[in-house]
Amino acid sequence: MSETTSSVPVKVHAADLTPFQESTELLRRPAELRARAERDGYLYFRGLLDPEPILQLRSKVLDILSEHGLRPPDADPLDGKLDLARLCRLPADQMRVDIGVTAELYDAIQKLPELHRLPHEPALLDLYRKLLDTNDVFVHPRHIMRAMTAHPATGATPPHQDFPLVQGSSGTWTCWFPVGDCSLARGPLIILRASHRQGRLPAGTTDHDGYWTNWGAQLCAGETNWVGGDFAVGDVVTFPSLTVHQSLPAVVRNEVRISMDVRYQRGDDVIEARSLTNHAELAWDEVYQGWSSENADLMHYWNPDQLSYSPWDESLLEPGTRRIC
Repeated sequence: MSETTSSVPVKVHAADLTPFQESTELLRRPAELRARAERDGYLYFRGLLDPEPILQLRSKVLDILSEHGLRPPDADPLDGKLDLARLCRLPADQMRVDIGVTAELYDAIQKLPELHRLPHEPALLDLYRKLLDTNDVFVHPRHIMRAMTAHPATGATPPHQDFPLVQGSSGTWTCWFPVGDCSLARGPLIILRASHRQGRLPAGTTDHDGYWTNWGAQLCAGETNWVGGDFAVGDVVTFPSLTVHQSLPAVVRNEVRISMDVRYQRGDDVIEARSLTNHAELAWDEVYQGWSSENADLMHYWNPDQLSYSPWDESLLEPGTRRIC
C-alpha cells in the first residue's frame, strides 16, 4: 500500500552508515569513474588534495576566530578548540546559522585569498575534466566555507538536494572536503547513496538537530542507504546536485568544524546568475581588497558574457506536492 508523506524524520547515527567506497584508482580509468558516479551518485577520494594549503587556510580561519575572541588564548594554532561560553553569548540574530559563525566573521573568512585558491587545485580540475568528460570545466566562484559551532542558533544541515539552492544545470557537481581532519564525531557530510536516481524531490519542512528549513528533501521511510566515514585532511567527496546529503550532528561540541563546498560544471551548461556572486553577499571588489598581485589570477576569472543562463525559480524552495512513497 502506498502512503503519503511531507517529510520523514531522518535520524542517522554514525553506527547506521555504510563506509564510503573509495574511488581513487578509477582516476586512471575515467569511463569506469563516470559509471560509478552514475550508479552511486557520489565519489569519495582518500588523500586527493595536498594537505599543506588546506592547513594553511585552516590556520587563517582559526586566526580570525581568535581575533573575534572565540578561542581560548592558549589554543594550538591548528586545533579547533572554542571558548564555548563566549560563543554562546553571541546574539542569535548576528549568526549565519547555515555557516556556524556571525555574519561579520564570515565576511572576514570570505576575504581570504586562500579560500578562493583551493577550488582551483590541479587535482580537482583533473578530477572534473575526467568526471564531466570535457576540458571546459567551469569553477563556480561562489565558494562556501562552513565553520560550524555549537552556538544554540546553529544545527546540523538537514537532508536536501543542492539543485533547488543552486539551480542552473542539474549536471553541476558539489565537492565537499574538510579543512582539517574531521571524524564522524565532528559532524561531517554523509550521502544517501543512489538518491540522484529519484530526480528532483519535492521540498518539505523539516527539523534536523534544531535546524528548521522548508527546503529539505522529502524522504520515504525505506530510503536509508546512508554512506559516510571519517575524513582526513585531503579527503574529498563529490556528488551531483540531485544527490540527497546532510551533515551528522556533532558529538564534539567544543570544537569548530571547518569545511568547504565548491561547485563545478561544464562550461557550456547553463548557470544561474547567483552562482557568480559571493556567498557572504559581498561585492567582489570588497573581497579582493588588499589581495597581493600574486592572486590576480583569481579575481574576476570568469567572463559572464560567455556563459549561458537559466532564470531563478523561487518555487523550488517552497514545500511542494506531497511525495507518494
